[in-house]
Amino acid sequence: MTLTKKYENAINNKEVFKGIVYMIYFDEELQSDVLLLDHSEARFVIKRDQIDSEMEWKSLINFVGREVQYIILSVDEEAKTVFASRKEAQLITRETIIPRLQEGEVMPAKVVNILRYAAFVEIQGVTGLLKNKDFAEDHTSIGDVLKIGDTVNVRLKKLSSRLVFESVEKYKNPTIFDFDLYERNQLVFGTVVTVQPWGVFVRLAGNIDALCSLPGTGELEEGSRVRCRITKVFNDGAQNRIRGKIVDIIG
Repeated sequence: MTLTKKYENAINNKEVFKGIVYMIYFDEELQSDVLLLDHSEARFVIKRDQIDSEMEWKSLINFVGREVQYIILSVDEEAKTVFASRKEAQLITRETIIPRLQEGEVMPAKVVNILRYAAFVEIQGVTGLLKNKDFAEDHTSIGDVLKIGDTVNVRLKKLSSRLVFESVEKYKNPTIFDFDLYERNQLVFGTVVTVQPWGVFVRLAGNIDALCSLPGTGELEEGSRVRCRITKVFNDGAQNRIRGKIVDIIG
């Protein structure tokens, strides 16, 4: 039986398969980066433009060794090559996953890419965004707790141009500092949690924020790591507050 005949029904019915990515390489004939699936009977490839329906991957390294879903697009009998699409499989799966998420179903999501302020996570190949503030009670960076390949239970927070998730159980940072440790002129490390036109809130510890003036230079955004100098400490018993100035941006 030819490959075309074998996969004819699967192509027509857009049947979704699962496979492991064996390697990535640039195919000179196709003039494209490709994912090569671990398959014994033929060369199963996914071209770059068929890898993802929602995001542009600068590097494909993280796909090696990952299980992906795909549908078969076509077969080249002469080259013994099967052309597949993860992108189309995502769109099919998305139609079944989103209604379940909208009903409030909790699902395990796999971390596939970590950013400074968030992480991209996948549910059965469908990609969404999990922000630090929706992962932890204190905006702890996801990258400080999880690594690529780890899973976290999430539910849908918002559906806009992309899926936005939140953790079912928010991470609690075990590092809690005593407010009395902070004094004027101290240089401390922190993470930006909110940027406003009138100032920046910087998380100094799991339970302590400082309101800092905007720095004169440097690009500042949620998740930026900074060094701050404390300018004022208000400890009136009712509401402890810290004011500071961002000295420099670490990254």
